[in-house]
Formats: sequence, C-alpha cells, structure tokens
Amino acid sequence: MSSTAPLAAEALTPRSSSSSSRTSLFQPSLTLSGIRTTVKYRNQEVCTSAAAYHQSALLHTQLEHSGASSTVHLRLNNIDPEAPPFELGDTTRALWSALFPYFAKGREAPETLQAEIVLPSEVLHQALLALGATHQELQYTLSRSAIFQLFQYASAERTPLPFPYLPTTAPSSLVHPLRPSKPLPTSPLYSRLIPHLNSHFKLAVVGPNDVPLLHGWLNDDRVDEFWQERGTLEQHEKFVAERTADAHVIPVIGSYVETTPEGEMAREPEPATYSEIYWVKEDRLGPLMDVRDYDRGIHMLVGSNAHRGPHRVRAWMPSLVHYCFLEDSRTERVVAEPNAKNAKIIKYMESIGFKQHGTVEFPHKTAALMICDKADFYSLCPF
Repeated sequence: MSSTAPLAAEALTPRSSSSSSRTSLFQPSLTLSGIRTTVKYRNQEVCTSAAAYHQSALLHTQLEHSGASSTVHLRLNNIDPEAPPFELGDTTRALWSALFPYFAKGREAPETLQAEIVLPSEVLHQALLALGATHQELQYTLSRSAIFQLFQYASAERTPLPFPYLPTTAPSSLVHPLRPSKPLPTSPLYSRLIPHLNSHFKLAVVGPNDVPLLHGWLNDDRVDEFWQERGTLEQHEKFVAERTADAHVIPVIGSYVETTPEGEMAREPEPATYSEIYWVKEDRLGPLMDVRDYDRGIHMLVGSNAHRGPHRVRAWMPSLVHYCFLEDSRTERVVAEPNAKNAKIIKYMESIGFKQHGTVEFPHKTAALMICDKADFYSLCPF
C-alpha cells in the first residue's frame, strides 16, 4: 500500500461517551484518499455512514433495527446531474468504505449484515456483488470475512494483479516461484484502525534510521531470551543490512499512530514491534515441513515495554497476519516457529487462529510449528 496524505480520521469508538449521538469522520487506514467517510454514532453504535466520492456522488447507509434483525439501507445520490456516470470500481471502493465501520468493531462485529438498496441503482447492485454479497430478491447478505479480505480497498492505489507464476531456481537449486521485488526501506506496507485503542497500527519496512531503536530492543533481556541477537550497534547495522539484502525476507517495524478528531497526527508514531516476513520455501524452515509455494512465515517481537499486553496483541499480531494474506492472494497459510518454551506467545497465536502442528528442531531451539490457515483466520476475524 502506498502512502498519501491522509484524510481526516477518527477511531470507530467515540472518544467521549458523554453524548448519546455524535458525528465524526472515519478512516479505516492511513493511506485511503479520494473518499471522505462520515459516521454518525448513536449510543456508541454506528447508525449511519456517508461516503463522498466521484466529484459529487454521495453513498449513504443507515442501519435499521426490526426486532432481533438489522438491515443497512443503501442510497446512492448524484448531487450534480451533469457529472460523469458512476464508475463501478470507484463505487465499489466507496461502498466498502461506507460499510467497513459496521464491521470494524473488533470481536463484537457481526459475521454477516443484511443490506437493501433504497433507490434502484445498477452500479450499486454490481458493487455489492463485487464485495461478495449474496443476493435474494431485494436483500443482500454481506460477510465480515469478505469485507476484511477486501481491505485493499483502504489503499490509496487499486489492488494490483498477482505477480505471475514463474518457477525459478536462482540463486540455488531449490525450485520456487519467482518473487516480486521487495519494497524499499521505510516503505509503508499496511495500516489499520484499531477501535479499542483509538489509534491506527501501521507496518513499514525497516530503514537505516531504525537501527538504534532495534539495537536497544535486541539487547533487552526479555527479548534476548528468545531472539539471542544481543550485540553492538555495528553488529545490528549488519543485522539490518543482511535482511535488507535478503530477497526472501522483509524486516518490518510496527508502530501506533494516534490521530486527532480532525484526522491530524496527534503525536509522533510510537514504534512497538519488530517482525520479519519471509517466504517459507526459501527459508531454513522449508525443508522441515510440508511447505507450499506461497506459504508466508513471520518472526516477531514486541520491543516497546509500553506496548505490551493482550489488548496490544489484538492490534499488532492480526495486522501482521492480515498483511501476509493481502499481499499475495495465493498465500493460503502463515507460518511461525516460536520457541516451544514460549508458552505465552503460543497462546496469543492460538487466539488469532494459529494451530500447532508438532515441533521442528533447529540447532539453537526446539520450535513449535504454528500454522494459520486463511479460511480459519477470516472466519475468526480476530481484530
């Protein structure tokens, strides 16, 4: 995902519960541009949303309760009758933006949501189908799983086509798919609104300026217990340089970003995690398991003591896995091999959809082989 100047944004959960009704701007990621979404809350629940796009188009949604069931009514208005016709891609992106607030409620989000089109609109009908909605008579059923699988709509750019499948043996004799070029150092990869923290969590590629930060984290006794990478600043400069040059791994810093109600950055991003995202087939783990071409692996640590705890894990760990599934749609599994003695991290991983598949032996540790299947992850949606 590419970085652009963000629109005004606010977390889904209102910052103050003193008012039973309020309206605020909503931004699912830090990179979404061209769409301005406004959300009205009543008693801290999303009751309406409006996405402005396409010069003068306004896509309006309203949640209506009827007994135990709820339905979102959709209406697409064109304020300027002389404006160009609605384009399906733009309308689908705006519809996703207008619907996302109903699902961005963490574990309280509904698995499905019913929707109806108020004013007949063929482009709105096609946009609903593009979001994976099933259609029966006048009602559509939207899936939470589909909405999160289509999170690329929160990107500033259109979703790219998958990189072509081209088997290669370079630079070794191992046959694996040719991989796309790695993102450059400091490139933004992913960002997502974290409702329960009233902030965004973002991932970016490690750059040279991150070395001192990583140096401090890797020398922390808590981190060194499992990572065993204690060293000098020069050694950690080499540590980053090696991973930057390695084609199969992306070193990543995860940070929290707080915004004001007007969408401006409230303070400097707070770095919290370091991760390595790698292609398993080209990794040391590959020969030790039944590996698939597009399995993605992760190494991870929480470096900041100020950002530890289960409520923080719910922010950064699912985001890391979510990025892996989004980055290449052919990735069906995310794999990790934490130290089998690290019961805490294994428990956290199981809470977001990982399952243990025995152990694997490395010279320096016995590791738990943890695998998260895409179907399990999106069924659970552990956000």
